[in-house]
Amino acid sequence: MKKHLVFLFLFMVILSSCIPTREIEKLGIINTRGVDKLGDNQIKSTLMIFRFSAQANEYTAIVSGKGNTIKGATENANLETDFRLTPVKIQLEVYGNETAKKGILPFIDTLYRDAALPDSVYLSITNKSANELLMSGTENSNMNIGQYLHGLIEENSDDHQFPRVDLHEFLRTFYNVGKDPILPLFDATEGVPKITSIAIMQDDRYIGNIPADNKIFFNLLLNNVEDQKLELTLPIEPFKSYLDKEENIKIDKDTVNTAFNIIKGSSKTTLIDRENGTFQTDIKLNLELLETTEQIRIKNMKITRLFEKEVEKAIKTRYKKILNQLQEYNADSFGYGAIYRTKTANGELERSEWRKKFPEINVKFNVDANINRHGSVD
Repeated sequence: MKKHLVFLFLFMVILSSCIPTREIEKLGIINTRGVDKLGDNQIKSTLMIFRFSAQANEYTAIVSGKGNTIKGATENANLETDFRLTPVKIQLEVYGNETAKKGILPFIDTLYRDAALPDSVYLSITNKSANELLMSGTENSNMNIGQYLHGLIEENSDDHQFPRVDLHEFLRTFYNVGKDPILPLFDATEGVPKITSIAIMQDDRYIGNIPADNKIFFNLLLNNVEDQKLELTLPIEPFKSYLDKEENIKIDKDTVNTAFNIIKGSSKTTLIDRENGTFQTDIKLNLELLETTEQIRIKNMKITRLFEKEVEKAIKTRYKKILNQLQEYNADSFGYGAIYRTKTANGELERSEWRKKFPEINVKFNVDANINRHGSVD
């Protein structure tokens, strides 16, 4: 059996190597697709493509088309180019702001049904139209904006700073009643696209966003994290007696900015009162203090414990603020409903039922911060 499989593999390689070069040169490989729903219920598809023609001045191009469906829009885009467009290598799909507000599931369903596409296609949203975002990189002819955006997601998800959200992960979360997906939100400031926010989804609809500097707090509740940076603003008052005398005289602010490395971070959430919708989320952090914006001398464990106490208070406050925002959006990005569902009869929960309950849940955040190491901050 193994011999037959090896023979079949070699046969396919030989066949593929015999494909004439001119066939490849006729193809435009779509690597990024932007989707905008227009006012007339048509769909505008903006496509970033690779070209392999030796005669082409540029190896990348951007084309767009309109149609009643994604397929129709792609066929229409073919009229703009002498290449045959193929979506087999799509790495990223971008949904325009207004389109995402109406719901992206129909477009995701199209991706899922296309057997030629991988489940690893990244999904994202922009706070403008997808066409505007993708066109924002055209001033630099050497930049393939699609590859650039894909790289931004890779860079921020490979080290678990931002939860990786591909087609498979989005659908898994969407069908997991009691948890709502999140997506990266792109903006182009001064012509340079960047991830500015976390897009908050209610089911498949984009309903609001939270600044991207909260991404580590999402990750702590969704994943175990290691070797990640954490920045916190702490009150200066508890540390004033540990400042240099000269520094103490200079201080005219109420806060101190700090930077930590999370050596290891984890969390666990339990439902402690089902009737009243009360949860407890325990967060444990092993930290290394890297930087403070004021000269605070860490001479003994007493000062270290003071830092730990203030860090715990700051993280609790941050989580309460994020949760309040999510409850205002009525979008359970943290997945408390999925935990609640495990305590229901047969593990079942209606989406509509959780939408009524989620804005009223209470969460007790317990934070255990241990500063194991600190650099020279004095």
